[in-house]
Amino acid sequence: MDQNETNFITDKEYIRGVIRKSVVSHDHIEDGRPSLDYLAPMTNVQVEFWQNFQANGGKILRCHTRQDRLDLLRRLAKDQQYNAVVCTHNNLCPDLEQAQMNYVNTLSTNTPMDAVVALSTTLVARTGSIGFTQPVSRFLSMRNIAKDVIVISRMSDIVPDIESALDRNKKFAQEAGMEFVTPSVLPKVDNKEVRTPQQPRYILLLLDERPPQHA
Repeated sequence: MDQNETNFITDKEYIRGVIRKSVVSHDHIEDGRPSLDYLAPMTNVQVEFWQNFQANGGKILRCHTRQDRLDLLRRLAKDQQYNAVVCTHNNLCPDLEQAQMNYVNTLSTNTPMDAVVALSTTLVARTGSIGFTQPVSRFLSMRNIAKDVIVISRMSDIVPDIESALDRNKKFAQEAGMEFVTPSVLPKVDNKEVRTPQQPRYILLLLDERPPQHA
């Protein structure tokens, strides 16, 4: 092992020690939550979320208008041949009807679901996570419902970290419960992803209200 590699390992262990010390230090606790002062600041929260979400295995489909979103839903319904879709919010029903998705509003133990369509009002850049709040869903959890989780959100809903997400939720959702879900890279068999309700694929339909850039 050369000197440069030795220095790299030593520096890495030092940084880990600093982070561990910062996490347990009372200097970094505010309102019962750890402060993120010791983490590097983000120069662009939207880029950071995009990178982290996809690195975790999530898929992002960007759209600029509601019509774009309808076209993407219609394409997913056709390409994936969904037979049973769960709609988690009444406001989504018109979109699913126009996309010709066969959806239900309640879960049945006898009918396996191909996909669930949900709203998220908070996306966490640092972890690449999706935040779900009870007021925008009739389900307490987005886990273990279907092998595909289709999430509709906006670029403006991206926040830097979980601390910011909790503060945002407290302000706009009257302290309702919040669930954070982070995608994971799916296992493959014969070079094909294996999707189950326990290990679903997360597809984010991300509305970017800014007009598209043309070259």
